[in-house]
Amino acid sequence: MELSRLADAGELERVRRGVYWRGRRTRFGATTPSPVAALRELVSTEEAVGAAGWYATNLLGLSTQVAPQPVVAVTTRPPTGLPGVKIIDRSARVGRREAHLNETEVTLLEALDGWDKYVELDDEAALALFVDILRGKDVRLQRLIQAARTEAPRVRDRLRKVLERGGWTAEAQRIPPARASMRRVSANREERGVP
Repeated sequence: MELSRLADAGELERVRRGVYWRGRRTRFGATTPSPVAALRELVSTEEAVGAAGWYATNLLGLSTQVAPQPVVAVTTRPPTGLPGVKIIDRSARVGRREAHLNETEVTLLEALDGWDKYVELDDEAALALFVDILRGKDVRLQRLIQAARTEAPRVRDRLRKVLERGGWTAEAQRIPPARASMRRVSANREERGVP
């Protein structure tokens, strides 16, 4: 009851039922919560959460486009009641949850997923920037590799390419290939008489 009064008085912002945000006061008004931070409060700490779409590529410096609405990916059924944020269901990508990926790692995978649509840099510049991101202190390569097994084939292929470009060839070989690639390998083996 007291929280609703504080929200009515403008001291708190109601995010959804039972969840409130106290922003910092500036001369332009109170700050709002980051979409990822707000979503993090609504889902289990076991879930992997990160930016997606234009929001992801802008945060990583791969695009100058600003998303009209923040887009956040989460590894569970998306919660409702978070105004102004589009939430993408990535519950099938359980590797993210099992590897306990952090926000930067999920955002990186989402940017790889949307490379064709959201990355504005040419391929060489984008590859170099992805390599720089992988070298950052917030990215744990072993966990990304662990999570890659449940990613879409295009994400696995792109992650493999970035790892190879960064000189992590052994790690790149641990990324499971797309099924089509596996079929080609099997067909090539059969042609050569290799079991």
